[in-house]
Formats: sequence, C-alpha cells, structure tokens
Amino acid sequence: MQHRIGVIDLGSNTTRLIIMGYTPHHSFRLLDEVRESVRLAEGIGDDGRLTPAAMQRGIATMCLFHSLCRASGVETIVPVATSAVREATNQAEFLTAIERESGLRMRVLSAEEEAYYGYVGGVNTLNIRDGFVIDIGGGSTQVTMIRGRGFVRSFSRPLGALRLADRYIRSDPISNKDFKALEAAIADHFGELTWFQSAGDTIMSGIGGTIRTLAEIDMKLRNYPLDRVHGYECTREQLEGLIDRIRRMNQRQREDLPGMSRDRADLILGGAVLLVYLMRRGGFTALQVSGQGLREGLFYEHFLIDEHPPLFANMRSFSVRNLARQYNFEALHAAKVGQLALSLFDQLRELHGYGDWERELLGYAATLHDIGLAVSYYDHHKHGAYLIANAALQGFSHREIVLIAQLVRYHRKGDADAGPYAAILAHDDVERIARLAALLRIAEYLERRKNQVVQDLVVTLGSPVEITVRATGDATLEIWDANRGASLFRKAYGREISIA
Repeated sequence: MQHRIGVIDLGSNTTRLIIMGYTPHHSFRLLDEVRESVRLAEGIGDDGRLTPAAMQRGIATMCLFHSLCRASGVETIVPVATSAVREATNQAEFLTAIERESGLRMRVLSAEEEAYYGYVGGVNTLNIRDGFVIDIGGGSTQVTMIRGRGFVRSFSRPLGALRLADRYIRSDPISNKDFKALEAAIADHFGELTWFQSAGDTIMSGIGGTIRTLAEIDMKLRNYPLDRVHGYECTREQLEGLIDRIRRMNQRQREDLPGMSRDRADLILGGAVLLVYLMRRGGFTALQVSGQGLREGLFYEHFLIDEHPPLFANMRSFSVRNLARQYNFEALHAAKVGQLALSLFDQLRELHGYGDWERELLGYAATLHDIGLAVSYYDHHKHGAYLIANAALQGFSHREIVLIAQLVRYHRKGDADAGPYAAILAHDDVERIARLAALLRIAEYLERRKNQVVQDLVVTLGSPVEITVRATGDATLEIWDANRGASLFRKAYGREISIA
C-alpha cells in the first residue's frame, strides 16, 4: 500500500519540507521538496530569545508547509526543530504559537538525535562503512563517528554558518581582523574534538545546505559534467582555494557566483572556514558530499519500520531495484538478461581480466537496461542512460553511475564512448564500457522475446569465441539477433564470435 509522508525540518537558517511516497521496505520516491529561508537564529542576543520577527517567519512557514502537505494528500507529517529552537529560552512560547497557528506539534531534537538522524540519512545514501559525518547547519555543527556502519559517538557545538556570520563577520568583504576572529572562534569551539582523526579507510562525508552549496559552486567553477551534488568529492585544496576567492568578494559578487544560493551569500564564508578547519584537524584531504541528511534519516525510520537502526542491508542493490520499480521494469526479463550477461562475464574472465567490481556494475546495468521504455521505445537506451545519470542512485560514486549509465546507453547499438563524461572516467573506462556493454548486448538479444526461452549458455574460448545456447524451445530468433548484434564484441575483444 502506498503511503505519503511529509518531513519538516525547522532549521536555524532554512526550513525544509520533503514529501515522500512509499511502500514500506519495497520502494519510495521523492514527490515534492520546498525550502524557505527563515533565519530563525538571526539576531539572538545574550538572553537567548528568538526574536519576534524570526518567530513570525517560522510560524508563517509552518502554516504554509502544513497546507501544502494537506493539499498533497500527506497522511503523516513529521515536524522537527533543531538548534535554534532547542537552545531558545522562549522555546515554549514559540512552540505553543506554532501549534496554535499551524496545527503542528513540533518535536525538538536533542543534539544527539540531530546527529543520529543525519547519520542515518548519510549512511543510507553514501558508501560509508568507517568514517565521519559532518553536518554544518545554520545554528549548530555535528560531528559523528561511524564504525561498521554503526553510530558510535557524536560531538555538537551551537555554532553554524548563520551564527558565525552573525557574531564574527562585520565587514564586507571580510577584513583580515574579522577573518582571524572567525578562525579563532572556530578553533576555540572545536578544540575538544580529540577523537576526530583520519585512520585507515575512514571517509569524511558532509551533509547540510552549506556543504552542498560549496560543492555546487566548485562543480560550476570546474564545468563538472554531471549535474549531481550527491556523491561529489571536494578536495581540501579546492575548498581552500574557494575560501581565498570568496573572502575577497563582497556580498553582491558572492551572490553572482555560479552555484551560489543568494540567501547563503552572506553565510557561506563562515561555513567554509569551519569545514576546512575540521578537515585539517582530522587530517582529511577530501570530503564526500551527501545530498541527503536529517530529513531523509527521519523518513527511513518510517520506510524501514522495525529495523533498528533503520539501515539498508545492501544499499546499492536496493537503490537500483528502487529505481527500476519507479519505471515499472519487467523483473523476469531483467533477471534473465542479468543471468546471461553475468554468465558471459564469468566464462570470459580470461579475455577481459575484470573482477567483482565490474561484475557488480554489469549486473546493475542489466536490471536497469530497459527503464528508458517508460519514456519511449525509440531510443530507449538513450533515455535509460539519461534517467540513470540524473536519478537518486545511492551508494555509488559518480564514476560508477556514469559507467552504469553508459552500459545502458550501449546495450542496443552503437560504438561505446565516454560521451560528455570523460572528465569523470578513468583512462581505460571506455574500453571497460565497450567490453561490458558487448556482453549486455548479447544477453539482451538472447532474451529478444522476453520469454526466457534461452536458459543458459556455454562459452568456448578460441578463434572464434563460440557461444552455445541451451534453450527450452525454439531460440532461432534469439540466436539470429544475437549474432547480428555481436559487432561490438568483435571490436571490444578483437575476436570473432559465433553464437549457435
């Protein structure tokens, strides 16, 4: 049964709503997303009180979001508040006003709960086993340690991008004096973070609007070919260069930076300096960016109901099947194509020399190879490649996503190439795409009528390579089509091939 849930995050800077449609443990998709710059933590004085203007902005936004949820058929609304409300001395007054005006009863997350849900959102969407999740919000920052995909500990400070700008940036462009004060404040607040250290294969990942915006700016400046911030990798060197560039700009110039959200132009420098400080302190030279976080973490608690913690056992496999289900794939046909393609892969290892990683990607491409039919039969291989490159596949690097997309792109016809993604791929990936796509293409043609008449195949290595088909009925059409589609195999492997 399909459910609809709305998750609202009343943050210190931005308030966000996501609406998800889902069947528990089976499939889900994002139906709507909206954000509003509320700046709840703006102007908080020594008394710790939210200002009347900020509270009114928050109340108006909660009314608006509740109305959108009702209009969208949402059955369950999960409204939470974080740092600014958590620390406000007039919290009770504000929450009462929200409930009276909007009808929403807010749940105020503790610092550890905020870190935990950010961890769930990060670990369910990035391929992290051991590492750290950094969440730089408007009012606070959380650092979470992960071991074996499990939540170990967290560290939180009431210092985020908005509070840094409010307290320490009083000049535009920032003066050297303000910049030094900013750095000193960050070092003072995070000096106790002694266990945050790079070791072995630990990964540093980042969530939150500040980190996503920095990644988007870096992508635009580099003319990055994939329009996908999730999974993007920023190096510390790139971020340090970005800080040097931003600190020389005034706010108007920052607003015009490609990738910059205008409502973050006055906050981005403080958040960037904090991020680079943490990277230096932990000894990390790169950061993996997550497009998901706290809101998705709260959603997964409902989607993976009865799972404690709510984590996918195999995130990559689930994500591929979730995407396939969204486009109504034919499961039996995809499974048979996958079986035949992987059988070819295994029996041809002596020729291609690839390992388990390539085998896994080939299997995922087989599952997704026909999703472009949801757009049109004509050029569905191209449509499928586009859908994959622009989908919310979780747990994959950008290189892996491009490889899967290009395998789908060439599963029907054409000579494999990198397309517009050469900057993302390794030097030998075009050959890798050609060799794997050749196997996928043969497997697809051997399942031409989608009736699983071809049960198995046996490969004899020689010149030519001979493929003997084992069928439960007349497979003349499939064999004829597979032989017609074998030209990519000949080019990729430099061998003749015979299918009978």
